[in-house]
Amino acid sequence: MDNKKRNVHNSGPLGMLLQTGQINKLEETPTETTENISHFSRPSPSYFKTESGIQFTEHELVFVDPKECEPWEYANRNDEEMGDMDSLVESIRLNKQLQPALIRPHPKPHDNIKYEVIFGRRRHSACLILNIPFLAIRQEISDIHEAIASQDAENKFRKDVSNYSNAVLYRKLLNDKVFLSESELAKKLKVSKQSINDLLAYTKIPDDILCLIPNVHMLSVSFVLKLVSLLKQSPKNIKKLTELAVQFGKQIKSAAQLEKSLSASDRPEKEPRALTSKQYKSKSGGKLFTFKFDQRGNPSIIFNKASVASLDFEELCGKVQQLIEQ
Repeated sequence: MDNKKRNVHNSGPLGMLLQTGQINKLEETPTETTENISHFSRPSPSYFKTESGIQFTEHELVFVDPKECEPWEYANRNDEEMGDMDSLVESIRLNKQLQPALIRPHPKPHDNIKYEVIFGRRRHSACLILNIPFLAIRQEISDIHEAIASQDAENKFRKDVSNYSNAVLYRKLLNDKVFLSESELAKKLKVSKQSINDLLAYTKIPDDILCLIPNVHMLSVSFVLKLVSLLKQSPKNIKKLTELAVQFGKQIKSAAQLEKSLSASDRPEKEPRALTSKQYKSKSGGKLFTFKFDQRGNPSIIFNKASVASLDFEELCGKVQQLIEQ
């Protein structure tokens, strides 16, 4: 049956997502392998695509109990990046859940948990708080590589996961041998190997410094690359950068500011000039003027009122000029 001629019901979550533009119906059915095609099977279902590129059938869009779901092992959004949950909860309460999550059957079901949340952790948490059904695309995803690619595509579209969180995930994927090299990971995520390598710089920040940074999620890639480079240059830099860490992302935001701040810490502190004051008198003992340094170290001469009337300041300044020139 021609999939383009099929009528899709406008009620329920599918109709709601179509009306709000969260998904689009595909005009052509994705290519299927020969072994999946049956001449006696029922008409092929309609296919849809999310804004982030996830394809699914109308039968895969379901409501599930959020208590039966948990984030999967390689979720790259941590607790610090859940954002303003109160606003999300209120939005879903008033407008329903307008964006489906992606779940898969749990490879190791336990207790009442049946599914893993591949992406949509915030939506899942909001539905738990509201105690309402959780709207999700339920797919059989046995290939971890494909699950990682789907999660990455969604997060890039939403732009709400930090570089640091992605870096921690990529390091875990490499350490767990899910991907055997940075090149393999980069190919799957459709980015350059250099991009992966740059992001992994976040995982090279020593724990002693990491715990002092106010919010590592706010640091740019260029800042972290410069930080790691400076740490490698000299053991002395480690101590100095540790002392500066509490300013990272606040007073020190860019790579240039970081380098400048480190250079400033190398300069010896200027010793404050001792405050001096000396009074000059005439041969007869009369007060002429007082020379002194103020609190900022600026010199000044204060003339006695009695001597001001008899002074030729033009002549005096000329003599001072001659003295300085000499």
